[in-house]
Amino acid sequence: MARTDRTHHVAAFSDDSSPIESLAATIRTLWTAVERANDQEAAILKQDITETINRLKGRIEKRIGKPQPTSREPLLFDVPDEQPPDPKVVVPPLLPRFTEPTLRVYAKDLADHALEHLPESARFHRVEDFRHHLARSLRFNSQTTRRRNSDYIVNRFFPNDVFNDDLPQFAAATAGKPALGEALFYLTCRTEKIVSMVAEEVVFPSIAQGGVSRSRIHEYIQSKFPHSKSAGQMSRSVLHTYQVYGIGNTNRTHLKVSLREGSLASFAYVLYLEFPEPGMYAFEKMLDGPMHKWLLWDGQWMVRQLYRLREDGLLSKVSEIDRLRQFTTKYTLADSMPHIVELAKESSR
Repeated sequence: MARTDRTHHVAAFSDDSSPIESLAATIRTLWTAVERANDQEAAILKQDITETINRLKGRIEKRIGKPQPTSREPLLFDVPDEQPPDPKVVVPPLLPRFTEPTLRVYAKDLADHALEHLPESARFHRVEDFRHHLARSLRFNSQTTRRRNSDYIVNRFFPNDVFNDDLPQFAAATAGKPALGEALFYLTCRTEKIVSMVAEEVVFPSIAQGGVSRSRIHEYIQSKFPHSKSAGQMSRSVLHTYQVYGIGNTNRTHLKVSLREGSLASFAYVLYLEFPEPGMYAFEKMLDGPMHKWLLWDGQWMVRQLYRLREDGLLSKVSEIDRLRQFTTKYTLADSMPHIVELAKESSR
């Protein structure tokens, strides 16, 4: 949308006497303007508008009850009249894809159900439609249980009710393959803080010993939830998550783990989730982050995959000069998905 059009719409917003009606009118005007673009660009822009509003909705809900400033806050589409924005400047989103999750009980992993049903999310375009589908399809006798567990799955993989369609695309392309389990484990760690804490503070440091005892995991979780009666169930859920998603193996006494090689498709998808904007990044940001500490991907294996992604056109450049090691992503997350999906379809993993 041209900047002059945007400024015109903002002016129309500020002149209206009813803020709610003005906001609705502004969004309608933007939506109508977007429809003049080609189909692909219109779909992307409409998704951007929807996700922005949903992120703002989640942000406001988290702040209910806190004192609000009396001074006027900039409106959603405000542009300062005295300083028109530079069209070359990329404006960041209101919130990143992943915000810091709260520490909450993780007593129902539902990992088997996520593996089975998330590929079906590609048939839908709204969170509510997928939620209703789950409530009808999950393998539980009670309708109440199906609805409750559908909420767990949706909240875990579509937080704040934002239907990020990269996951449905990837899930559909990797159904029945190890790549899907790796991606879902990563996304679970992103939304379930206790899982990522166990991964970083208990499991990852145990690699040299070949794993960690189940009792150690239980003790750690109990220390984080000292008054909860669900620590035992949470421990079992975390262990089941590792087992089902293929990150580790469990027996009666231990979770066995080691540095591992994964799938190129899930590596590409998680890499773009970690680095969703085109740019140049140091190897260390990848090697010292969740891809290594959560998914336990071997560092040398990850470096080799960077070169493979460069050959496949998903990275612009990979360079290792002296101690300066960098890779350059070529796309946004949204633009990378057709390439990642094609990669997933070609891979047996």
